[in-house]
Amino acid sequence: MTEERRRATRALVLGESLIDIILDGETRTEVPGGSPMNLSIGLARQGIDVAFITSLGADRHADTIERRLVHEGVDVYTPRRAGRTCTATATLDDRGTPSYDFDLTWMLDHTDTPAGVPDVVHFGSLGSALQPGADQVDELVARYRGDALVTYDPNIRPRIEPDRDAARARVDRHAALSDIVKASDEDLAYLHPELVADPADIADEVREAMIESTIARWLAAGTSLVVITRAEHGIDMATAQTRLHIPGHHPTVVDTIGGGDAFMAGLIAGLDVVGLFGATGRDTLSTLAPHTLRRAGSWAQRTAEITVGRVGADPPTSVELLPRREA
Repeated sequence: MTEERRRATRALVLGESLIDIILDGETRTEVPGGSPMNLSIGLARQGIDVAFITSLGADRHADTIERRLVHEGVDVYTPRRAGRTCTATATLDDRGTPSYDFDLTWMLDHTDTPAGVPDVVHFGSLGSALQPGADQVDELVARYRGDALVTYDPNIRPRIEPDRDAARARVDRHAALSDIVKASDEDLAYLHPELVADPADIADEVREAMIESTIARWLAAGTSLVVITRAEHGIDMATAQTRLHIPGHHPTVVDTIGGGDAFMAGLIAGLDVVGLFGATGRDTLSTLAPHTLRRAGSWAQRTAEITVGRVGADPPTSVELLPRREA
């Protein structure tokens, strides 16, 4: 990256970037993707200066990804290595929901990082699970944690972590390092084999017990804000002092690719709006008033709703969000 493109970094995102190969019937589409990359773009579109530490191969896919990120205004920090850039093949079902197969190699064997200290550091997804890069992500989180707000989205991929008990232990460890954890009820179902034998088939009472126990466990471990997304059933948000539920809507869904990433970007941006960036936000999070939490959660929800109404991971800009925000 040239010195001219370096800016003060407000958000630092750590994790994988890849090419999504989307199979929808007879149609095959290749687009840049990966949860942390989608999040980086989502933050940039909401006016937040973003640096993204990732890993790319030495091929045309890497060039495509880097061009996309630069076009979106994301500062990219990456070593180039031999071999292929990671790919994820997403096969859409008749509701637009993807199932994934991955071709992945993940490492961050470099020390080039943004100058200064970011206000928020985000990690999660494959980048926090796959070795050897996962250990390098942990080192970076530890480096910044004293001065930055840390956010985490486990975004579990069962094909990558077939041992459900081991995945839960890892996610619990990462949650304890984080100020804010966002997870879906699908993530939680996979992480609770003692409650859920089949993550695709969960009784309502089991779902509620699973969510309650997870929130209690993560808050007790030191997380300040836990957010559980439940698709059309809404959002649960919890701190040590406040618990609230935001009802779900029924937006038009084209596909759900990038919906969770858009939600996380909207949540971070929403917390920025209420002045909670930086390590000083850590103490404030646990005492947030319900109306402040609801404002941030609704902003995130709207960000995700717009995204799932489009093809692929295409998060909205702040301009697109403003009319609903002011309503």
